[in-house]
Amino acid sequence: MDLNAYTRTISTLFSTNVKYVVPRFQREYSWTKDEVSELWQDVINNLKLKDGKIENLEYFIGSLVLIGEDKSPELLIVDGQQRLTTITILLSALVETFRSIGENDLAQGIYSTYIEGKDVRFKPFFKLENENPKPFLQESIQHITKKNNQPQNKEEKTLWESYLFFINKFKIESLKKDINFWNEISGKQNEKQLAILESIRDQILLNLKVIYITVANEDDAYMIFETLNARGKNLSSVDLIKNDIFKILNGTHPDDTAKRTWKKIQLNLSSRAGKVNFETFFRHFWLSKYNFITESKIYKNFKIESNKNSFNHYDFLKDLSEEAETYNKIANPLKTDWLDQNDLVVYNSLNALSLFQITQIRTFILALIKKRNERLIHHADFCKVLNEMEKFHFKYSAICSLKMNIFEGKYSKTARDLRKCTNKAQSTVVINQLLQFYAEKEPAIEVFKQRLEELKFTNQYTRDKKLIQYIFSKIENFYRHTEELTLNKISLEHIDSQSNANGNFGYLGNLLPLDKLLNEQCGDKDFKDKLTIYKQSDLRIVQEFLNNYGFETDWNENNQKKWFDYISDIAYNKAWKLEL
Repeated sequence: MDLNAYTRTISTLFSTNVKYVVPRFQREYSWTKDEVSELWQDVINNLKLKDGKIENLEYFIGSLVLIGEDKSPELLIVDGQQRLTTITILLSALVETFRSIGENDLAQGIYSTYIEGKDVRFKPFFKLENENPKPFLQESIQHITKKNNQPQNKEEKTLWESYLFFINKFKIESLKKDINFWNEISGKQNEKQLAILESIRDQILLNLKVIYITVANEDDAYMIFETLNARGKNLSSVDLIKNDIFKILNGTHPDDTAKRTWKKIQLNLSSRAGKVNFETFFRHFWLSKYNFITESKIYKNFKIESNKNSFNHYDFLKDLSEEAETYNKIANPLKTDWLDQNDLVVYNSLNALSLFQITQIRTFILALIKKRNERLIHHADFCKVLNEMEKFHFKYSAICSLKMNIFEGKYSKTARDLRKCTNKAQSTVVINQLLQFYAEKEPAIEVFKQRLEELKFTNQYTRDKKLIQYIFSKIENFYRHTEELTLNKISLEHIDSQSNANGNFGYLGNLLPLDKLLNEQCGDKDFKDKLTIYKQSDLRIVQEFLNNYGFETDWNENNQKKWFDYISDIAYNKAWKLEL
């Protein structure tokens, strides 16, 4: 391998007419406020005041690995993308700040020398080129005349947050806080600001140094890329796997299929309100289809699988894309995903499981939906296992908060067993084995009631509100033999008003589901007056309440206990009874 290494300053890098290109296998820009703040502190900590003048100290910021000859007009960035991008953002923010304070020559000096270059035909180009966030990075950050584009995805938002970070840091108010020798600099505030901004410019351009390494070809670059990140300190398993896939699927004409598909997966996972972490999805996908392993071993396991003759990188990427779409429907269910009336129970179960915030189940549900799409599972089995999963995890997880560590391996194995099924009969056997496992692990009613009694809702304590709404809506649906009432259609009424209540005010024994308008009418009225309003409700659970307490003259602790016992009994033994 031919490799050349030099010490270079940022000025040396960017002052020549070389284009630094972020290649297709690189991950997105991902520096958060923590990393950006660390760079900022490194910059300002190396500014010193001596004899009334600001001096700059040299500072080493690591290596920069590039593909191409040392004198090439275009170099691909293998390692150092995050640092170069952040430095470009900082310089762009410095340009904008100089313009805002009327120092247009200083702004143009940075822009024309270090951000924009000219080719032999005198056509402009950006010295740092990245196609992924195009045109947001180019139009809203790099260009001297910026467009007011709104960031549309996670990478664009991260880029914009870094840019705003520096814009704010360059303001007088921030510099006064961050520069410890501010008061010792002579001159007016705007003069001090200008002196410090010029020193920051010089610190970045002339005193930040890198080890500049060039390699001749892409194969050497991939090898260095993996070696630099082999221990996973800089890149996640998914980043390394992406690197491997792009290395094999390296065709870019007439279309870069690998890059387009990967981008599609990213957009899919971030397309709904509850954005899905790529690494979380990938691990659940891997556990669902390949092996049960820890996050730290996924890349090593991928290398083993991908070296098998039966492994096809294109098919793997296509499969990953399809299951990312399914995963999003599991993690962020929408009614539009399940338009068939027979699938309403599926949506309600997925929605409940999402409310319970259980992620381990997704490994199995990925395989379950895969088999449904392949028509290798009975529709009745499909609906039943999701319904029983909801009922079991309501008791086990949402209420009792019992340990989930035994389920990750169980769901992984069951998912892989289900994927191996070649007919509906085999699928039924696998599902029944899981249901039997639920029966063995179901918590006792005493534990269930003890934990259920801890649920609470007041205006000041709302953590359990959605779960309590879910409980009442599920009981109501049990009475009606339907799945139509959803938790957002009911509000929670405190039977005994807070002004009159004892210590049980916010707990389940003092709560009743009501239509929002009826709840507002109740206000702080006495119990007897509230009963008249309750009678206007068409909810079956309210009618049950009236049948038991409609003739009471007041609402006391004894009644609260009886009402809680009634709710907990119907919950454990009827509405969420496992039917295995």
